[in-house]
Amino acid sequence: MERTGGDEVEVVSEADYWVGRVKSIRRFTVRDADVRAPYKPLLLLWMIGRVVGGQSAAVSFKDAELDLKLLMHRYRLGRSVRVANPFVYLGTSPELWRVEDSSGNDVSKMPQATKESPVFLREEAVGALKPEFEFALHDAAVRTAVVNALLQMEFPETQHEEILRDVNLGHVVAVAQAARDPKFKSTVMRAYEDRCSFCGYDLRLGGSPVGIDAAHVQMRTKGGPDRIENGLALCVQHHRLFDAGALGLDQDHRILVSEHLNLSDHESAARIKSLVGALIRRPLRRYRLPAPKHIDWHTKNLFKDPAR
Repeated sequence: MERTGGDEVEVVSEADYWVGRVKSIRRFTVRDADVRAPYKPLLLLWMIGRVVGGQSAAVSFKDAELDLKLLMHRYRLGRSVRVANPFVYLGTSPELWRVEDSSGNDVSKMPQATKESPVFLREEAVGALKPEFEFALHDAAVRTAVVNALLQMEFPETQHEEILRDVNLGHVVAVAQAARDPKFKSTVMRAYEDRCSFCGYDLRLGGSPVGIDAAHVQMRTKGGPDRIENGLALCVQHHRLFDAGALGLDQDHRILVSEHLNLSDHESAARIKSLVGALIRRPLRRYRLPAPKHIDWHTKNLFKDPAR
């Protein structure tokens, strides 16, 4: 594709062009570039899944509301989710999305009281992927690049495959891992002696650790560096729970457990409850513990408060 800027013509691939468009989505939070804003990307991922599944690229708010509410609640920030906000305000990215009333008026440009009214939206609003964007998504390379860009923008890597399954894209899009410093994993694993810093899990297979990850406290795509002060060695289970916000850390490096985590099963509940308020296992002396700023980012962006 050719894009003209001044006297210069820049040639970019179709995939790069649409990745650039999704990365330029206007954020609800603009003061802090590190804060997550997951709801517009989730809406787009859900719509792409619909199109790939043979459904229309247009959907009424009334028909979309429940499915989107469940999806956004699962990957939410904070305690509440208002589906109306991403559905309407994604319209500020007109190359990707438009939402109209029954007369063809742009809902995103209406007065706030109108465009945020659930009653009005259920009666009138229909959102749709722009035709050019929908057409581009039928190309597998474009679709894969766009979907992975949306995932990497706002979600920890341990959630990517789960999200793809939830939006019916797991069978058509392969997860791409963002580049990282190859020394990060070896440094973190050495610092914590190949043991989970939460529970001490240290199983080996043929002499090599198995089921242990080098986890980031603050997401790399949100400014988290590949450095030991942003790392933890975590078993696979606790890594997933940490990224999902079920587990966290306070500034004294004590483990937080979210009240939202269901602990009904006796055996697993006992293991998780034993973590409440426990100090993490410290790294070897010459290595740094997770830094306060990275812990603070995780608490604000991933942990599902309140803690138990």
